[in-house]
Amino acid sequence: MPCSPAKARLLLKEKKAIVKRRTPFTIQLTIATGEAKQPVSLGIDAGYKHVGLSASTEKAELYASEVELRQD
Repeated sequence: MPCSPAKARLLLKEKKAIVKRRTPFTIQLTIATGEAKQPVSLGIDAGYKHVGLSASTEKAELYASEVELRQD
């Protein structure tokens, strides 16, 4: 899950996380955090000219895209 830069600095300073990649900047927690699952629904609209995708939770839309299919 994403976190703010201040939270990431704090975790790194307290040795609760390590730097996994520098580009894009990614950290990995070294402490046990328990199970945190987030229910996500995936919606797909397979049309003739366009295909739409959407992943959302109860509160927010996490991902949305639309693909235009070739017509030749």
